[in-house]
Amino acid sequence: MTRRTIASMAMLAALGACAREAPPPVEETLPAGTVVLTPARLRTARLRVDTVALTTVSLPLRVPATVATPDLASARVGSIVEGRVDQVLVIPGDRVAAGAPLILIHSHELATAHRDYASAEAELTAARAAYDRSARLLKDEAVAQEEVERRAALLATAKAEFRRASEVVDHLHPSPQGDVTIRAPRGGVVFQVHVQAGEAVTPGSMLVDLGDPTQLWATGFVPENAAITVTPGSRVAVVIEAMPDDTVMALVVRSGGMVDSVRRAVTVRVALERVPKGVRPGMFASLVLPAGARAERVVLAEGAVQRMADGEVVFVQETPGRFRARPVKAQPLGDGRVAVEGLPAGVVVVTEGAYYVRAALEGVPAEET
Repeated sequence: MTRRTIASMAMLAALGACAREAPPPVEETLPAGTVVLTPARLRTARLRVDTVALTTVSLPLRVPATVATPDLASARVGSIVEGRVDQVLVIPGDRVAAGAPLILIHSHELATAHRDYASAEAELTAARAAYDRSARLLKDEAVAQEEVERRAALLATAKAEFRRASEVVDHLHPSPQGDVTIRAPRGGVVFQVHVQAGEAVTPGSMLVDLGDPTQLWATGFVPENAAITVTPGSRVAVVIEAMPDDTVMALVVRSGGMVDSVRRAVTVRVALERVPKGVRPGMFASLVLPAGARAERVVLAEGAVQRMADGEVVFVQETPGRFRARPVKAQPLGDGRVAVEGLPAGVVVVTEGAYYVRAALEGVPAEET
């Protein structure tokens, strides 16, 4: 074996040792919000990208609103006497029928009403007996006609007083325990109970709120320059703040007859055509009106905008297969498109299949998308 051969073999052995000792290549650390899709996942996603441009659009006007039971389907039940709450018979969420007992109140007014009733009953009995006696005496000509007529007038007065006393007792709905019973003026669901057992109340004290959760209105204050186009019978969109991805159509049922001098707005009430599951009175919402300002925005299909934990994003393509989430604000245009704010012209964004990019960024396995 020659010296050259020996040297070559030694060099190869040294190179092999170096190769074994070389550290593995370091994987690239991607910036936050950036994702790289493998060729296989790109084929599965079938993404479509496009270079966006600014377009002048008429932006819908979003008006803050509150969801509530219709005025005609709600009731705030108050106390009609002064006293102490003995028992609360309902809790929020209970469905009650019209006339159902809600609250029992111990009140001296009921004792007074019972005494007045007993006194009126005794007066009526006495007046009836006096009249009957005078009528018999008149037949025997033992009494004057004027006396009979006077007795008849006293009897009529006694009857009226008895009816009044009876109506007062009936109005208080006495319970078997001798309490005043506060009853539901209409059927519905108990939204709120304002008192507890042992609490003192006076006439007018709020006791229970009732309503019908299957019928909901949204009430908002529409600026005067936009209120011209909002008339009873027209339809608008409503977005519940707790579920922004679900748009509900609504019918305008009432539009204020005058402009509020402080808000410079008109009160508008709309009836929701459907009530999404979980929506309750008191929730915040937005009325989305078609009449708004014109502005330059990027217009995309709704699916191009994805909602993540930090808000809405679109995915900008940096290089083929590499995408970055860009925060934006999207406003629905009502035709399956959205006007996107925060996106300049000229960038390349994912217009179809953005859900797959979001899933990859969130670490969802490819087979689950």
